[in-house]
Amino acid sequence: MNMTVPEKDWKYLRSVQAVLLTSLGKRINSKAIAILQSTELSEIEKYRALFRHIQDSDKIVAECFDDWRRSNIWFKLIALYHHNLLTEDHLRDLTNETKDLLENVLR
Repeated sequence: MNMTVPEKDWKYLRSVQAVLLTSLGKRINSKAIAILQSTELSEIEKYRALFRHIQDSDKIVAECFDDWRRSNIWFKLIALYHHNLLTEDHLRDLTNETKDLLENVLR
């Protein structure tokens, strides 16, 4: 199985990288706000929940965006899919070759 991303898909993924990172940032920040605004948690419980959330979120950011290179874009693509960052529009803009391979890998 050839795990090389076609040039067209590599260029497309690079072009939407900032959009995907912004989307993840909004999701992370929204959850942080919800934790801080919780009326059911004490202040120390909010702190602990927020700390765990930041640690977990940092792992997701790293998994999806650190070391963004063509040689490991498959791992990034799978992580982006796994963390629900790829929309139907994103998937639609990938080549059939990449979509088919992604589908096979995820099975």
